[in-house]
Amino acid sequence: MKNILVTTDFSEKSIASLHVAIGLAKQHKAKIYLLHAIELPVRLMTNSQASLPETLYFLTLTKQRFEELHKELDTDVEIIDLVETSSLPDAVNEVIEKHKIDLVFMGSNGASGAKELFIGSNAEKVVRSASVPVLVIKNPHEKLKIKQIMFGCDFSKRFAKPFEKAVKLAKIFNAKIDLVYVNTPYQFLTTTEINKRMHEFLKEQKGSLKKFETHVYNDIRVETGILNFVKEHKVDLICMFPNGRKGIAHFFNGSISSDLVNHSDTPVLTIKLEK
Repeated sequence: MKNILVTTDFSEKSIASLHVAIGLAKQHKAKIYLLHAIELPVRLMTNSQASLPETLYFLTLTKQRFEELHKELDTDVEIIDLVETSSLPDAVNEVIEKHKIDLVFMGSNGASGAKELFIGSNAEKVVRSASVPVLVIKNPHEKLKIKQIMFGCDFSKRFAKPFEKAVKLAKIFNAKIDLVYVNTPYQFLTTTEINKRMHEFLKEQKGSLKKFETHVYNDIRVETGILNFVKEHKVDLICMFPNGRKGIAHFFNGSISSDLVNHSDTPVLTIKLEK
């Protein structure tokens, strides 16, 4: 992990999230690309001279905000400011490709003062479309401590590649992985069937996984099962797997609502499923 992309809207919680990312970058000697996306009104997206002063105003204001932010930061981590005049999802994808980003870091909205995650339509599209893992935190702290990662899925072959990325991240943090199958009345499997799936899945990893445990967790719904497991086992990070087609929470054989993220204080890592 050498290049981390952090999105910011200059809100209080967004800046707090940047401090978390700085701690992560310092730990792994990584570089931070700090992105602010300005989605200009359509009338300003033309080349007419009439729109130029207003466009320059937005760009100048953003530059001033960056300068004020850097005055507050006391760090030797290299931070590169980026301004894109496009939607956040498009801007993130462009930066990922141009600067070979390894991880996208997104914090909470903060603008409304509520404790809801920055998971509006734009951020949801980022999670769906980003080709690299996206780490979203709800309650930023000065230091991100990840010692236990929950990796929940149905353990079919389509999760093999995302799982490899999760394993690499676990090694970076020296964290243990909990492999969890949430068993529900509507998609019920026997313990024998689930254990067989997990066994076949882990065989494909060829011994790359060192610190892990497997769990079968029974609950009414997948969402509540994940939330309850995380709470009971004091998990530090939840892995989710958007497929790029059905929104942020395509998971198992269906869609987990964004309530899973909004109702959990635990950081969430999204790793895109291969189509």
